[in-house]
Amino acid sequence: MNGQEELVRVPAGKPVMVDGKIERREWRDAAEVKMRDGARLYLKSAGDFVCVAVLFPTSRSGFTDLYIASEGGNIDDLHASAKLGERRLHNGKWPDWNSWWNNDGWVANVSQVRSFEKRTFMPANAREYQIKRSRFGGHVWRLMVDLSLDSEPGEYTVVRFPESTSNSNPQTWLKVQVEP
Repeated sequence: MNGQEELVRVPAGKPVMVDGKIERREWRDAAEVKMRDGARLYLKSAGDFVCVAVLFPTSRSGFTDLYIASEGGNIDDLHASAKLGERRLHNGKWPDWNSWWNNDGWVANVSQVRSFEKRTFMPANAREYQIKRSRFGGHVWRLMVDLSLDSEPGEYTVVRFPESTSNSNPQTWLKVQVEP
């Protein structure tokens, strides 16, 4: 993005299998947005759902927080790691993560456990979300993504898209129009 507000039209397409595998044939009918370091964001609608995929930079693994600001004014964080969870910005502040598996009207793939003894996970290079359209309503949403990428065992580096934005001010986020 070049500083000007960009509107990405989310085309109607075919449903996807939410399995964390970004297959070209599944996502070829989606809008594609290039992110930093080779990461990609894919968007399309399929019936009553909006499908969002985040493909991480090559040879990187991690998890995501997908922030959505709806026309109704709410700002929500949809978290997908080894757990799914959501939280809503309230009075300009994000609540702590103290509740998981509270995802309402959406699903995403989660990290698969490699070992419970050392608490390690299988590499995951993508997150796919399926979000019920009515969950956020309207046709124009604003999106921001935090990619938490593995940097050392148990350590993560956060890469934000769009860059230099705040997770509490959607005015500089990617603006998307979900086709009816």
